[in-house]
This record gives sequence, C-alpha cells and structure tokens, in this order.
Amino acid sequence: MRDMQENIVVLDAIRAASVGIGDTVDARANGVHATAAEIDLADYNYPRKILVCVSVGTVAAGGTLDIDVESGDATTALTETDYSFTQVDAVGDVLYEYTPTRRFINVEATVATAAIELSITLVMEHNRFGSVSGLTT
Repeated sequence: MRDMQENIVVLDAIRAASVGIGDTVDARANGVHATAAEIDLADYNYPRKILVCVSVGTVAAGGTLDIDVESGDATTALTETDYSFTQVDAVGDVLYEYTPTRRFINVEATVATAAIELSITLVMEHNRFGSVSGLTT
C-alpha cells in the first residue's frame, strides 16, 4: 500500500493575500503573485488530474472574483480557457477537478469592485503509474 503523499503533489499556486480592485494575479509554481505565469506540467510528471482549490477569505462589500483555468501548448500561447469560476462573492472554498490536455496551464484570478482575500492550491495526482496519452507535450 502506498502513502497518499506518494500519489499527489500539492502546489501552493497563489499564497493567501488580499487582492485589490481590478487586479489580476496568476498562479506560479513558487506561489508568488505575478502578472504573467504558467505552470509546466512536465515538471510534475504530467498529472492525470488536478484539483483546483480556491479559498476565499474576507470579501469587501460588493467584491467579486473571477477565476480562469487556462492552457496552451507553449508558454506564450495559453489561449484556451478550459474552465471559469465567475462572480465568486462569498467566503468559502470553490473546487474544480481538472483534466489537463496541454503541457502548460495557468490559473488566473481577477478581482472586481472590491478587495478579496484568496489563495489557490493545486492538488495534482501523480501520473507515475498511468499513461500520458491525450496530453499534448
């Protein structure tokens, strides 16, 4: 029997922080907010599934949050929006189980109207015992 930690990778994509009105932040492999970013799934042995965990803390009056999960075949071509969480406006967690189909991904958070505290964590299922078929490399 294998331990759970042998089968998953936890990536602190956006560390907990307050994001201001009109700001957009992108996930990074080191958790630092950035204006442009991508995560190379080759660095994580092409995970079969990724659980995108968005934790929303304090939401200022009228604040909303939009999250896009984007992908592409090259770092300059993250042109596909694979999933969106839109108009998140309450404290809590939003989860999405994502099956990647391209080598590079990004999780982009955009805040509108009022500041929001948030963090994004990616929980990736190891692919070491599976196939990478269907994933563009």
